[in-house]
Amino acid sequence: MDGIDLGGLNYAAIVVGVVINQLIGMAWYTVLSRRWMAETGQTQQDMEAMKGTPRQWYPYVVAIASALVFVLGLAVLIQGLGAEDAVDGVLVGLLAAVAFIMTTSAMNYAFEGRSLCLYGINNGYHIVAFVVIGALLGAWQ
Repeated sequence: MDGIDLGGLNYAAIVVGVVINQLIGMAWYTVLSRRWMAETGQTQQDMEAMKGTPRQWYPYVVAIASALVFVLGLAVLIQGLGAEDAVDGVLVGLLAAVAFIMTTSAMNYAFEGRSLCLYGINNGYHIVAFVVIGALLGAWQ
């Protein structure tokens, strides 16, 4: 594993990537909120009932921590694979999203009996995020 140099990563780009991930998620799930709620069996009243409880903020803590890990991991992959620009970053991001996210969640969705629509909503977000953040990391090394 000679290609991994944690000291050589651009940590500013990683932090920006985490922020971008949150912005993409906010936009994605705002646009698809009604369909997502229908697919998950939640109502607007359920959302209102979460206000002022840990259930309101806990998912955001998990999302930010998870984004930090995945953006760091994507940066290591981009570096280790020798990506040199935004296009290379897009390709690595797409590879990571399809190979790791879409396949593993497909197994869970199949066994849990969740809908293909929900799979598309949730994994579409991951594809967009990984591709955009891959471009950022590939360009800003």
